[in-house]
Amino acid sequence: MKEEVNLEISVRRNFGPPIGNAIMPEFLIDQLNNFVDDQIDKNSQLSKELDFGSNLAGQVKQEIKLPNDIIQPDLLSFLGNVSKHYIKLSCKKDISEFKIIDAWIVRQFENDYNPMHYHSGHLSGVGYIKLPDNFGVSPNKTKKDNPNGNISFQYGVKQFLANGHVSYKPKLGDFYIFPNYLYHSVHPFYGEGERRSVSFNAFIDDKIYNVYA
Repeated sequence: MKEEVNLEISVRRNFGPPIGNAIMPEFLIDQLNNFVDDQIDKNSQLSKELDFGSNLAGQVKQEIKLPNDIIQPDLLSFLGNVSKHYIKLSCKKDISEFKIIDAWIVRQFENDYNPMHYHSGHLSGVGYIKLPDNFGVSPNKTKKDNPNGNISFQYGVKQFLANGHVSYKPKLGDFYIFPNYLYHSVHPFYGEGERRSVSFNAFIDDKIYNVYA
């Protein structure tokens, strides 16, 4: 992997599995957006070849598998470094293996959503590279919370001292990393604009992941 850039990452223990939160560098956000805007939107054949929708749960307009030349070197380096720090903070272990299974772009527009699902591999994550100006108002204006456009994580059930559910409003550059088995979903939003994110699945050292070995 390339020499890592300065990385700030925190780990949130809202319930059982920890969720890591980091910030994507601006140059990486620009690289990924330029790929979508300059290649995918202008090359229908490439868009068709890289269509990843049939492999994913999302009920969204477009999901694009990232080719290796877009993943390397910068995205791969960022994901590897985030994963290394996440595991170190979560269980005080050092990973020596990091292998990307897939990385892809999700393009979500008005009324699109992602139902509750989990991923393959050992680690998964999502980062936000483009967002609409707003996610629309709640149909019931008396509600205090507006979940439009949120990503929600579910583990277990609500009980004493355990919520079982947490929901985050995406911000540009936010990156969340979590174990592959953690159920999550994405709420629809209403209005103009695009909610664009990058996701990945990866393997790490099996001796760290497989706690029953």
